[in-house]
Amino acid sequence: MTNIESSLSASAVVDLQDREGSLVGKIANEIASGIVNGDLKPGDDLNSVELATRFGTSRTPVREALMLLEKEGLVEIPPRRRPRVAHVTFQEIEELYQIRALLNGMMIELFVTHADEAGLAEAHAVLERMQAAAAADETDLFIEERVQLHAVWADRCGNQTLKKTLAAWRARISLRRLGIRRPEQIERSLLDHRRLVMACDDRDSNLARELIRSMTLSGLDAIRETRWSDQLPR
Repeated sequence: MTNIESSLSASAVVDLQDREGSLVGKIANEIASGIVNGDLKPGDDLNSVELATRFGTSRTPVREALMLLEKEGLVEIPPRRRPRVAHVTFQEIEELYQIRALLNGMMIELFVTHADEAGLAEAHAVLERMQAAAAADETDLFIEERVQLHAVWADRCGNQTLKKTLAAWRARISLRRLGIRRPEQIERSLLDHRRLVMACDDRDSNLARELIRSMTLSGLDAIRETRWSDQLPR
């Protein structure tokens, strides 16, 4: 086992949710894309040995990636049986997004209430990096910076319990990425986040709450446009 894989294994129990830029996160996103794109069907086996060979790694990061996707609801890991693609209903996905919208709305309201000038400046700095990544057509970097902006809001919202709850929901990595892959989607996401940062600057908590709730629920519309959505039981 390599040093990086050993490190990933040691941290898995306590920090599965913050792995988006890691080897584990990359493997999880690749598998999730196969599920969402319809290449992997509900009930299909996910052989960790075959996946490890495919990604050129040991089974450890593959297992951890599958654990991330189990948290997301895309994978089932039955006792003493091989992991498999989960049977998910569209209603479950809708419920997931409804809850996420409420949590994000609470987060941004609290951020507006508690953030000082340093917090607002930090949000602007991340937004500028998002704009640079979009201009350079660096989609993955844009997504990483977008995640960082939401982390700034959570870190400075003044509610540690909410912050921990949001961190657990950040494990649902791949579904959030569906809505910002095409150029027009990146442009819309950037515009939405620019408006949201401005609402925070104006200390308009009501506008900020409605903006982020609308932005969150737009992810559900992106899922509706995928082949995966057509396969989900209603």
